[in-house]
Formats: sequence, C-alpha cells, structure tokens
Amino acid sequence: MCSSENMLVDFSVENYGPFRDKATLSMQATSRKEHPGNIVDCPTMNCKVLTSALVFGPNASGKSYIFKAFNDLKFMVTDAYTEDVEFPYRPYKLDQDSMKSPVSFDIRLLEDDILYEYSISFLGDRIVHEKLQHYPMKRAKLVFERHECIDDFKGKSRKLLGLLTKTTSYLVLGAKYNEEVCIKVRRMIMNLVTLESQQIGDIVPASIDYFEKDPEKRSILIKGLQKSDFAITDYRVDQFPIDKESARKFLPLEEYEALINSSHTSMKGIKVSIEHDYGIQPESSAKVRFDLGSEESIGTQYMFGLMGPIVDSLSTGKTLIIDEFGAHLHPLLTRWIVEQFSKDNNPNNSQLVAITHDIGLIDTKELVRRDQLYFTNKDKFDGSSSLYCLSDFKGIRKDDLVLKAYLSGRYDAIPLTVSGSVLDG
Repeated sequence: MCSSENMLVDFSVENYGPFRDKATLSMQATSRKEHPGNIVDCPTMNCKVLTSALVFGPNASGKSYIFKAFNDLKFMVTDAYTEDVEFPYRPYKLDQDSMKSPVSFDIRLLEDDILYEYSISFLGDRIVHEKLQHYPMKRAKLVFERHECIDDFKGKSRKLLGLLTKTTSYLVLGAKYNEEVCIKVRRMIMNLVTLESQQIGDIVPASIDYFEKDPEKRSILIKGLQKSDFAITDYRVDQFPIDKESARKFLPLEEYEALINSSHTSMKGIKVSIEHDYGIQPESSAKVRFDLGSEESIGTQYMFGLMGPIVDSLSTGKTLIIDEFGAHLHPLLTRWIVEQFSKDNNPNNSQLVAITHDIGLIDTKELVRRDQLYFTNKDKFDGSSSLYCLSDFKGIRKDDLVLKAYLSGRYDAIPLTVSGSVLDG
C-alpha cells in the first residue's frame, strides 16, 4: 500500500538542455510480475509505483540534466527570487526556435493515495504558464492555472492576483498565504533530496549532525561503514575552535567572507576519527583511529556522507536523487544501497533515482525490473538527447542477458567506440 509519505510518479522535461523533445522519467510500474519487492501498490489510483529507477548512458548524453532539472524545479518553487532573478533557463541550443521557447517541467506526485500534477513553463525572465491540479475523488480538480497574461488566471481563489508577478510562482504565493494544496505540493517538491557525488564529501558534517541527534541511528551508520571496511567499529567526533585567520586557509571564499563580517571571533571545526579493530593486536592497542579526511579512503568518506541521506530517506519516505551514483564505491556497495530501497528494507516506501555508470546494476535476474532501467542517448545528427526505458523494447525477457545486450549496443546508450589507440592518425 502507498504510505502517507509522498512518492514520485513521473517527471518530464521539455526544451531543457540536450532534451529538445519531451523526456519522461516514469516511476509508474508496468504490469510485469518480476521483483514484486520493488513496487508499491496504490489501489485507489489503480497503479503500482517503483521504489527505484536507474539511469545509464554514455558521457555527454544528458544523464546529469535529468538531475539538474530536479534541482531547477526546486529552485522555481522557492521564494528566494525577485523581479531581477535569473531563472535556470537552459533551452536546447542547437535549434533557433528552441532557444526562444520556454523550458517546461511537469511532475506528478502521490500522497495519501491522492495524485497531484504540477507543471511550470518559463523563459529567462518570466513564467509563461503554471498549473496545479489534483485528484481527491479520482477526478481532476483544478487548483489554479496561470498564463503569461495574469488576467487569464483560472482557479477558485483569485484574492492573491494583485501580488502575482511575472517572476512569482503562484504555487509559492499560494503556499505563503496558506492555501492547503499549494502548501502540500510545494513541500513535496522541496522534499526531493538531490545529491551530486562530488558534493557528498562536503555533506559529512551534516551526516554527522544527523546521526549525533539520534543516537539510535548510530549503529545504522556503523553498519553502512562496515560495508566499505569490515574493521570499522565506531567513530568519534571532536570539536575544536578555529580563529578567523586560520579559517582563511580552508574555508570557501563566501563562507570566509561571511565569517569576517560576522561578530564571531572564531568558529567550531570538527574532526572525525574512524575506529578500527582488527582483533590481532594486544588488547591495549587493538583499537586504532584514523582521521576520516586525511587517512581514510575516498570510498569510506563517500559512504560516511551518503549514509545520512540514505537513512533519512528510508526513515521518512523521501525520494533520494543521486547524480554519478557510486563514483567512489565498489559495485557490491552500490548494489547493497539499491537493495535498501526494496520493500523488505523500506517500510516507508522511499524511492531512489540513481544516475550512474555502474553497469553491474543492470541485473534483471536478481536486482531490478525491466521498467526500472532507463537509458539516455544522443542523436549523432542533431545532438538532441532522448530518455527511454528498457521496458520500451519488445521481446526482452527478465532472464535475458540484458547487460551483455547493452554492452553490445542493442539498446544504444553506449559510447560510439571504445577501441583503438588514441595516437592512431
């Protein structure tokens, strides 16, 4: 059954980055019977929703633009922008008409078995269309629809139109002024957790803070770390003061300037030590600590940063979206993480969307369903990208050697060539 937490049903982009035409990542399961642990029944909507989706493709094929689109949608429904804001307008650049056309995002979400549909289209300096509807009784009910001309507004409530501007999302405005459905949908979008692999090391402090606030979850973190290094038994966090002059050596410029301009004379730094016990040394010296930042592997640092968002997602029912998933992890670790989002390990129906090069995850026999595997591919003639699912192909059985077929080019979405010498003329 669908939980009370929100679930992603699908997300579409159009005229965005390399995606000239509409591209949809659907989490709605097909009628196939394989791997029932990877789907959640939503009987009131008469559908099943996937707990994870994996996106593969060669470099520069558009994979990361799927991730960026989630981030840009979240930006469009924040209340942080003003009249002179620069929207995340990234149209398809290989066509003159497209460069003058709106970027469009469409998202469908489920909560309490009610479907919500939100869409927004915009140019670089204004919103040209925005619409929200939901299905409280399995029938579409319009919440609002606005066009570039604000006078064309449709919706039950018109009391906020005097505050609506060309750069203001009505979803944000409605949420700010306590319109219930707007509050709910904006919260669901903002609760999509987006992580870039190169930033995961930077979120170690946030991961530490998450586990320190809830000691019961500390053992879960240790369990995750032991997947990357069996000898890890614990960790310790020490704080130390940092004066402003010392902070200049390692803080990003923006953070350093904020510190200089603040009234604080110092800030707190943290040092994380990972405890190891190999069980072969004398009792007095069996436990050895290594500094996480300078002595542990990048993979261990990655797992430390990643475990916070994973556990939080599994505990709260959030959707976790990761770009370049598994960039520093052994394939068995990425497989273990995907398995955490199967029904047996996932009581709150959390979801994972992973954009990855880890082809070991292309395993329809033991790990994922055919409708969980997505590919991006770039057209060699016009440079546009497409997004499609393995289940779109006919005649593929769940026990087929899907990985072998992928590497042979059957589904495209691979580099044109990976043979020959770079020095050949």
